[in-house]
Amino acid sequence: MEANRITAPRRGSLRTVIDRVLALGRRADGLPPPSASRSPLEQAVGAVDLLAHVDRKLHFLYVSEASLRFIGYHREYLQTITLHDLVAPADVERLDALLARASATGGVEKTTLDLIKSLTYPVTVELRVVRSSHDGIEGFAIAGFDVSAWRATEARLTHALHHDRLTGLANQSALMPALLDAQQQADAHGTPAALLLLDIDDYQRVNRALGYDAGDEMLRETARRLSNTATQGEKIARVASDEFALLVPTSTTRTYAATAAEALARRLLTAIQQPYVFNGQQVHLSASIGIALYPDVHHANDTVARDNHLLRWADHALLQAKAAGGNTLAFYVPDDNPADAERLKLEADLYDGVRNGEFSLHFQPITSSQSHGVVGVEALIRWLHPVHGMVPPSMFIPLAESVGLINYLGNWVLKIACMQLIQWDTRGIKLQYVAVNVSPQQFRDPRFKDSVREAIELTGIDPRRLVFEITESLLMHDPAHATGLLEELTAMGIRFAVDDFGTGYSSLAYLQRFPLAKLKIDRSFVENLLTSRNDQAIVSAVVGLAQTLDLELVAEGVETEAQRTLLTEMGCDHIQGWLVCKALPSEELAQRFEARTLHLHEAA
Repeated sequence: MEANRITAPRRGSLRTVIDRVLALGRRADGLPPPSASRSPLEQAVGAVDLLAHVDRKLHFLYVSEASLRFIGYHREYLQTITLHDLVAPADVERLDALLARASATGGVEKTTLDLIKSLTYPVTVELRVVRSSHDGIEGFAIAGFDVSAWRATEARLTHALHHDRLTGLANQSALMPALLDAQQQADAHGTPAALLLLDIDDYQRVNRALGYDAGDEMLRETARRLSNTATQGEKIARVASDEFALLVPTSTTRTYAATAAEALARRLLTAIQQPYVFNGQQVHLSASIGIALYPDVHHANDTVARDNHLLRWADHALLQAKAAGGNTLAFYVPDDNPADAERLKLEADLYDGVRNGEFSLHFQPITSSQSHGVVGVEALIRWLHPVHGMVPPSMFIPLAESVGLINYLGNWVLKIACMQLIQWDTRGIKLQYVAVNVSPQQFRDPRFKDSVREAIELTGIDPRRLVFEITESLLMHDPAHATGLLEELTAMGIRFAVDDFGTGYSSLAYLQRFPLAKLKIDRSFVENLLTSRNDQAIVSAVVGLAQTLDLELVAEGVETEAQRTLLTEMGCDHIQGWLVCKALPSEELAQRFEARTLHLHEAA
């Protein structure tokens, strides 16, 4: 009968096992006789793969039948050896430490080590040991559980977590600890480290021309070329689609590190330039490489995000190489422009702001020109910096777009805006809709549609109460994609408004092409509406256009009663601006309704 196997250790009382061992009769030599049937002890502890008792010198006093089958030794052989002889040489010290702990505490102690099975191969076991006596002989009771399958699974998962599936190279999660360690070594010993970032120039043309299978094969071939070219112990990782990192081991001097990094970079450029072949067709590629050294004399006293320095600097150098036309290398050269330094600091603060919940939503009412009642609100994101106070959206929105945070922030705004509309409903403030700005990056994100559905399902909002404000340039960047996405979301009930209308294309052709519901006249035309005949002519033309296409019209930036009166006379449907109310936090806006400073629009 084969011994039971487990993939993870089962919990139980080793004390109970020992008591049952002591309760059974024993032969004079201390080792139970071979038996064709399982003893009561065997039945009681069958889930234990190794059950034994040893004396202080680790000679075996008792071994179960199942243990013999598990470790693959004859009983007579075990009488000639000690427990030390079964343990892999590398784990002998671990065993001795385990036994020392068990002796000192008197309790059950455990560790994981390798036993040599059948004198041939190691098997990983969790060994549990407690101080005990056997027939009056002091020693240790031992229970072992086979965890080799569990450890193998753990090793596979760990490998998958830290390696790129396509190329087999390390991934960015594996690279980051190595970067941190290299920088710590540089700080401690003054031995500089170098990082190379390699990006294939215009790689997407391969996918477009030959398909993704060709692109994947060339990425695998690139990984092989990098591995063959980097022969001095460099750590190689794939950190993005067609971007690879090579961490050069620490060097004796900064000059030597720079020389070695440049020499490696030039070899890599040459390797990439060799023709690739896919299905018999040759393809010629080139690459750009950014190089950074740590520490950098210009940033010797930096303490913010130290673990990101090498990667950030190498990425900056890579952009310089790309700007130079590609197929070249560039070393990181710090820019001492104070504005750039302040921008980097603000980038770090932006990430901290997201983590620390420093963002909130303010809401600005949109009113009917006729009734002056509120029909909806526009949700506007605000950042309250702990040191600088309120940061203007004109400053942090472009920054969020440049560092890749705009999708996260946009999705957060959408969910919070929907939740707020539902919360107002419970207080009797039932607005027709909430308008949310959608950035071009967010609109082009393949997951945008799923994020919208998630927000709707999470909050239970009627999609017809959602208005997405988009720009003309967003529509014209990729009209085919824009048309398809607008049609899908419009079919769900969501409406679209063109923000800042009049400052971009303002084309009748595109207004007819896309499923739009609203136009928002840019505040620049409202500002001088009373005195500028040109602005009046533009607004009049937009009003006519909206009426012809059956689009609602919203005028932004209305600050005076005279502006509202003229816009109403010209046929503008809705008004938004400080004349009605500035953007306020949700609770303050609710108080305005409850105090009847604002009132809801009542449809005729």
